[in-house]
Amino acid sequence: MEQENLIQKDSFIDYLKETPNFLSVFIFSVFFIPTSAFADMLIGSHGSDWQSWDSSYLNNNGNPYWDRSSWDGSNKNIGHCLTSNTCGSYSTPPGAIPYWGMDDGAADPSFYFKNPALYSTASFKLEIAGNAAFNSFGYYNKSDPGTLHTIFAGVDTPGVPDVNFSPTGDYGFYIKVNGEFFTTEDGGAPGFQHFAVFSEGSSYWIGMEDFHGGSDFDYNDIVVKITPVPEPATMLLLGSGLIGLAGYARKRFKK
Repeated sequence: MEQENLIQKDSFIDYLKETPNFLSVFIFSVFFIPTSAFADMLIGSHGSDWQSWDSSYLNNNGNPYWDRSSWDGSNKNIGHCLTSNTCGSYSTPPGAIPYWGMDDGAADPSFYFKNPALYSTASFKLEIAGNAAFNSFGYYNKSDPGTLHTIFAGVDTPGVPDVNFSPTGDYGFYIKVNGEFFTTEDGGAPGFQHFAVFSEGSSYWIGMEDFHGGSDFDYNDIVVKITPVPEPATMLLLGSGLIGLAGYARKRFKK
């Protein structure tokens, strides 16, 4: 019986090798779709892109733009928070993951996101802010920038249950304290970016500066992690395609 199964298995592999190229490519693609295929896409200004860095960048010289001495204590800007436990945030920091900005380390003054998923999940990771009781964080749809959707309010603290939110199409984030500051230049402090975004696979870590025009530029006042969730219909379509292909291959193999 084992020998018979082995022969059938080898024959099936030979059959797959003879399968038309488009079918083989489709099967390979389905099994090896990267998680980032379902990520919300960040759209920024001309000349901006994902920039790499390492621990040697953490010298508080303002390059990258989020690397300044924090009023909260030594080694507490967003770069330190992501690479160590100096901020008292999480047991396993994500590390020196790429940040969004210009080649010279400057901030991109205006960016937004495109949403291919049904909804996203926000995790409240950290808040080191004198305005903690008043800060609120949320999103707005670019088609309706006047309507703000709160995700976390001042009464929330790190460790609260993750929150699902459903942006439509193009959207941005805002932080509200003694003013409203946006990822795009629709309002707030035009020309100054209150958000530092870092990429980890399909997720984004977002550090915020809650003073108008900046204060200590440490971007650790609120830190959240955003994870897009693939649309169920997309996953159902992929699953149905696999089932159909399996049936087709089994029928052909029997012949």
